[in-house]
Amino acid sequence: MACASKAKATTIILFLAAVICCQAQKDRPGACNLSDLQVSVVKTGKVVEGQPEYRVTITNQCSCPQMSVRVRCDGLPSVKPVNEGMIRTEDGGLCLLNDGMPIPTGSPVVFTFAWKTAPDFQPTMAVPHC
Repeated sequence: MACASKAKATTIILFLAAVICCQAQKDRPGACNLSDLQVSVVKTGKVVEGQPEYRVTITNQCSCPQMSVRVRCDGLPSVKPVNEGMIRTEDGGLCLLNDGMPIPTGSPVVFTFAWKTAPDFQPTMAVPHC
């Protein structure tokens, strides 16, 4: 029994060490992931030239600002002008956010557009800037 208890205690200690290590890695500056960029797309309730208007908010949840952020946007079709300082189309169905400048925590990129449907704006690239 003593051997089984020691093995169980060792397993618990190793598990806790792994959790602590992973948390330390997450909190380490520069350890940002694309999943730290949260995307929210909601209809505003407005209609522009017969198309629903959407408000997109992209928030950086990483402790470090992230720059050169690109998202999938399918060319970002819109019947109304889009703020190109917030999002600008590029080749290959991608869009550059915030003119490539850093997006810090607490300062989301927000823009509106009007089209039949909304792309998912899945983040494809970001460079942590710590």
